[in-house]
Amino acid sequence: MTLLESTYRQLHSAGIVHCAEAFSSTYLSKSKNWYAYQKHSKRDFSVDAAVQCLRSIRSQMRAAAISTAQQELLAQLEQQLLAHLNSHHCVADVC
Repeated sequence: MTLLESTYRQLHSAGIVHCAEAFSSTYLSKSKNWYAYQKHSKRDFSVDAAVQCLRSIRSQMRAAAISTAQQELLAQLEQQLLAHLNSHHCVADVC
């Protein structure tokens, strides 16, 4: 399973995103079918999608309407995305 699939499944299971289309458009700023195509093609995050997802996660972490468990999940996903960006694309941090 790719990090992209894992990220979506965890966000969905935690009730943060309700469907793959919302994940594509809201978290990745892509077309609503982007995630489905990437999954079908067995592709992982591109650099721009990973950066956008990281930014969306950080933004969501500041929202007051999420639970402690959701906060913890978002923090875990943030670390996974940073590690992915660093190891696969030599990106040290994202502002």
